[in-house]
Amino acid sequence: MFGLLVNNMYNRQPEAKGCLTIIFTIFFVIFLFVLAFFFGIYLMFKNIVFGLVYFLVAGLLFEKWDKRRKTKQENFKKLAGFYSQLTLAEETERKEKSKIESEKEYQRKQEEFKKLPVWKQRGYASNNEYLAEKERRIRKREQDVLLAKSYKLRQRRSTLKANLITIDRLMELTPIEFEKWVKQNVFEKDGWGVEETRTTGDGGIDLVLSRNGEHSIAQCKRFRNTVGEPALRDFYGTMMSEGVSRGYFVTTGLFSLSAQKFAQDKPIVMIDRRLLAQKLE
Repeated sequence: MFGLLVNNMYNRQPEAKGCLTIIFTIFFVIFLFVLAFFFGIYLMFKNIVFGLVYFLVAGLLFEKWDKRRKTKQENFKKLAGFYSQLTLAEETERKEKSKIESEKEYQRKQEEFKKLPVWKQRGYASNNEYLAEKERRIRKREQDVLLAKSYKLRQRRSTLKANLITIDRLMELTPIEFEKWVKQNVFEKDGWGVEETRTTGDGGIDLVLSRNGEHSIAQCKRFRNTVGEPALRDFYGTMMSEGVSRGYFVTTGLFSLSAQKFAQDKPIVMIDRRLLAQKLE
């Protein structure tokens, strides 16, 4: 019964088959070893010389067998190492091939992607949807630019309005104080060297200007209304008598149309309330 069970397990189960083979081999080797040992003892009892020779020969054979066994183990280890290196090299080669194939596949997909229309590349359902979205973005950008310009213009107007109020307050200054204000906030701010003239008998010259070899004069007048042509004509006469290359007429008012026409072809720089307000920014 036990034999049938073992035979059935030996035939049907590969794992059990291997285990039973190892067990039977071990028992068989032990059996031979015990048998040889007792046979040697038997020879010792019969003839001690034969017994010693038997054990000597058996020892030599065992030593030779053990040496061959170790040699086989070393060869097996070398062979196992060789196969391990070969397997590692094959695995490395396989990974390299897989990497190259992946790169080729990626390049192929990139080429296919470049051949697609722009709207498909951007992920839109149709070309019309892409163009509509593009137009919306352009309009929004234009709207942002217009709003930014409008904001800057509003801020500039607000600043200009505040500066004009400051210019109106200059009417409260004395003529000398106004000349000093123009000197600091207009000419020295622009890098001119400025020299103030005498308070009386200045001949229509309030400030003497110099910069980069240029010598000019300036006249500073506080007006609530417009500055007419006669005032500019007198100033131009002063410029001719002084022999300067340019003259600056600064006022808190505005220049009339006739005054602008008179100075149109002459080296007269007219600075009115609007320009003064801008220079305060």
